[in-house]
Amino acid sequence: MVNMHPAEFFAQLQENVSVRKKRTLELINEICKKQYESGSKDFSISTIAMLIADNGGPSEQALRNKQGEDYRALIKQWADYFNGSNKKIAAKKSTGLNDEILANVTDPTTRALVGMILAENKKLKKENSLLKQQTTLTIDMRKPKDEVLGTGQNVILVSPSDDLTEMELKALREAISEDFMKDRGWTVDDYGRVKEKGIQVYKPGYVSAIKKVLKEV
Repeated sequence: MVNMHPAEFFAQLQENVSVRKKRTLELINEICKKQYESGSKDFSISTIAMLIADNGGPSEQALRNKQGEDYRALIKQWADYFNGSNKKIAAKKSTGLNDEILANVTDPTTRALVGMILAENKKLKKENSLLKQQTTLTIDMRKPKDEVLGTGQNVILVSPSDDLTEMELKALREAISEDFMKDRGWTVDDYGRVKEKGIQVYKPGYVSAIKKVLKEV
C-alpha cells in the first residue's frame, strides 16, 4: 500500500461511503495535499485535526476513535508515500545569537568572561523592558524564594541568573573548574581570588561570584 499514490487510495476509500464521510475524506485529502506541497513532513493526527478544524472537520478525538479508521489510514498513506511522519515533529530549537558568539570563542577563560558579559546584557535588557511597562515599582534584589514585603506596589524580582543558556552556563563552569585551574597553574584562595605563582590573575570574588550564579541556577 505504501507504493500506492494517496490519490488512488483516496479514490478507493470514497467508494460506497455516505455523503458525510465522503466530504470528510475530501477535506482530509486536501489538507494532506497542502501539507505535502508546503514541504512539511508532519502528518500527525493532532496536526491534521488542527488544520481541518476551521473547515468543520472532525476533532482529533473523532479521528482517533474506531469510526475514524479510514481517516487515519488516508493520513498515514500520505505520510508513508512521501516519507512523512505520523508523529508530531518537534520544532527545532533555534540557536540564539549569544550561543553563536560563545561557540566561536575557543579560549575557556575568554569564553567565560564573554558569557558573563552577554548574560549581564541580557539581564539588563529584561529589566529595561519591565521598567518600560511599569509606572511605579520597587526592584527587589533578593532571591525569588525570599518573601516580598509590602503591598499595593509593583515589585520585580531580579535574579542575575535569569535566562542563562546552557552554553553560557557551561562556559561559567569551565572557567572555574578544577581541571582548568590546574592546566593553567592557577590557585584560588578563600576570597575567590585567582593567582598564578603568587601573582593575581583575577581579583577577589571572581570564583565565588561565578559559583553563586551557578548555585542560583
